[in-house]
Amino acid sequence: MRRVKDTQTLDIFEVPAPVVPMPGSGNYAAQVSELVGLVLKDCPVDRYEVAAQMSRFSGDDVSKHMLDAWSSPARSDHNIPFYRIPLLEEVCQSHVFTDWIVHLRGGRVAYGREALAAEYGKLSRVQERVNADLRKLKKLMGEEE
Repeated sequence: MRRVKDTQTLDIFEVPAPVVPMPGSGNYAAQVSELVGLVLKDCPVDRYEVAAQMSRFSGDDVSKHMLDAWSSPARSDHNIPFYRIPLLEEVCQSHVFTDWIVHLRGGRVAYGREALAAEYGKLSRVQERVNADLRKLKKLMGEEE
C-alpha cells in the first residue's frame, strides 16, 4: 500500500526559515488581495457589517465597495493599506495576515494558551539548566547531595 504524504499537518520540529525572495517575486499585491478575500469569506459577519465596524473603530469611512476592491486580485492597484490590516483582522476575528507575514519572515505565531504554554516550556528549560549548574557547583564545593 502506497502512503500519501500529509501536506496539511505542520511539523512541530521543523525550523521555520524566511522566504528568500527571487528577483521579481517580491510583489505581493495579488496575494494580499486573495488574503483579504479569505479573511472576509471566513468572517462571521457580512461585508456591510465589516465596513461599518471598521468605519466606527477607525473614525474613517470604510465602505463595502472598498472591501470589494481590496479583495479583488484583478484590482491589485487597490490593495488594502497596511495600517488597516490590524483593524480588518480584529473585526473579522482573524490572524491570517499576521500568520502570513510571520511565515514570510521565518517564524511562527502562538496565540492564547499556546503562547503561555510556549513561555512555560521556555522557563522550565531555563530552570532545568540553572538546577544542573547548581548541582555542579555543589559538587565542586564538596557538598554532594
